[in-house]
Order: sequence, then structure tokens, then C-alpha cells
Amino acid sequence: MKVHILVLLVCMLTACGFNHSKIAAPDLTTIKAPLFIDPNYHGSCDPEIVWNKHKKAWYIYYTSRRATRERGTYVGTPIGVLASKNLFDWNFEGYADFTDAEGNTLKGNKDMPVTFWAPGIIAHKDKLHMYVTYKDNAKPPWAGVGHIRHYIAPLDNPISGWKLAQNPDFAQPDPIDATIVFNQKLNQFHAYYRVAKNGGIQMSTSKDLISWENKGKVRGDVNTLGKQKFGYQEAPFVFKFKGSWWMLTDPHKGIAVYRSDDSLKWQYSNVILDKPGTRELDTSRGRHPSVSINNGRAFIFYHVEPNREYNKKFREPKYRSIEQKKSVLQMAELVVENNMLNARRN
Repeated sequence: MKVHILVLLVCMLTACGFNHSKIAAPDLTTIKAPLFIDPNYHGSCDPEIVWNKHKKAWYIYYTSRRATRERGTYVGTPIGVLASKNLFDWNFEGYADFTDAEGNTLKGNKDMPVTFWAPGIIAHKDKLHMYVTYKDNAKPPWAGVGHIRHYIAPLDNPISGWKLAQNPDFAQPDPIDATIVFNQKLNQFHAYYRVAKNGGIQMSTSKDLISWENKGKVRGDVNTLGKQKFGYQEAPFVFKFKGSWWMLTDPHKGIAVYRSDDSLKWQYSNVILDKPGTRELDTSRGRHPSVSINNGRAFIFYHVEPNREYNKKFREPKYRSIEQKKSVLQMAELVVENNMLNARRN
């Protein structure tokens, strides 16, 4: 679960996933697996990567589930922060602080009195923008209906500098997992996100990242789940690579891939990360991804619940044991082959 945001880099605009730094892309044989495990509750998931030009480093913001608790795994969750100078050695920087409109600061802690899910981050000019699912309590199992909050931080204070901005008027209530791209041709931002209660994957547009206009369900194959034989999908993530727009979603069956020429109408392509990998703790389906593009290469960041039994119905907290709820972050390279996006997982 998450709010997921990505932006197309255009000159003055750097987006989560579009990291055109001059740091060399990593040698995949040196990438650690797993890439990261949250040091407190072992519940790192929903990674969102962004290049911070001021810090000259990549940052990953993630949902820190409380996986080693028997109850309350998915609520009371903070936003964890990682930093890296080379894309594959990551340092844990702690949990993000959030300041509300009245100036009250909620300090990041492994146990929060409220719930944050799946941050989506974009860097625009000298600011970072986060769109994150927020719920005002930590009552198990899901803390009720939430909404998306918009926070802004300066590039030089990417952990404790988050201040509440005007909240986006996405389709409410209960939108989650937004991704935002900038369409240069149309000169506008597009937000894609999941809406609960059969709202599907929807889209809104904006000129300034503040005022948004909902456009309803996205066009094409994304919401025709019968064609893909999906019963559900969440966590849309959109980026441009090798001349095409790509949308990734999480149907809990691997990562679904959709392709578009204009970021408006989407065609179903294939599924990636559905088969277990061979690296340590990369042994189950890939979940809830984001993408970084560097020197013409694309790298996908995703979480894995390596011990989860997907053939059993999801019930929290009775269904899964603590071991089955633990999650880790992993990384792989994306390549385009025969006009399809594939992941080199191993």
C-alpha cells in the first residue's frame, strides 16, 4: 500500500525515478541482496526513489510496516529514509518528521500515533514534494478511511523539513498509491492513483502540483482487469524509458506492465517479477515498485515478502505469522526487449 509519485525530468525538473546524475550506473554483480531491511520492525516496503541534486545522493522513502508485531502491522507506520551516493550502498537516515499547518511537528518514530503509507516523491526546482496516504490514527487493522496529504521540504533538509501544503483534490475518499509524472508535450503533471471501493486506477492533472482536476479512470487496459485475469491491483508507478511511457501496477501476482505512447491511453503488455528469484530473500513476488533511470539504464526498486504464502487468503492479524509479514527491499535492472519491459532479477 502506498502513495507512489514519479515525475518526468524536464530540464529544471528532476523526478523520482528520473535520476540523470553523472554517477556511473552500478555493476549489478555487486548489488547486495537484500538491498535493505528496516532495522526496527523488519517491514520495509513501498520504496520510492528520488535524486537529490543538493545532497548529490539518491534517497529512498519507504513505508515502515511494523512486521514483527502480531497486531497493528499496517498502522502507526512511519516513513523511513535511506540515502546512497552510488545507488546500491544504502544508509538508514531515520524516519521523516512532518509539520502540520499550525506548526506542530510530528517526530518520526518507529511507532507513530497516526498512519503514513507509501510516499510518492518528486523533486521540482529546489523543493521535494511528497504525496502520502495519511490516516489520523493507528487503530488495527487499517485505521479506517484515509486521504492523500501533500508535504514540501527543501532539498537540503529531506528528512525533518516536511511541512504540510495544500492537500491535492484527488478523488476522495481513500485514494492511495499515487504516482506523478510531468508530460512535457502537454505541459502538465499527471497523477495516477488507486481509489478504493472499485474506483480503479484514476488520473488527475495539474499545472503547479497544487491545484488538481480529477479525470476519472485512466483510459485503455488498466481498469479492464478481466483481460489480464487480475482481481485487484494497486500502486501505479509511471515513467518514461526508451521512447515509451510505462505504468507498473501491483496486482499481487508480480508487477503488471502497461505501455503508452502519450501517458493517457494504456495497453497491457506483460507481468514481471512474478517468479521467485535466486538471490537472498528475493524468493517471492515483487511488490509495489519505483524506478530510477541513470545513464540510459533503468533500475527497479521493489519490496518482497520472502516468506509469504500467496495461496492463502489475506487476513490480518490471524492469517500471517510474523515471519510471513516481514519484507525487504530489492533492486533489479529493467530492459526493453521486443517492445516489452523485462526485469533482470537474478
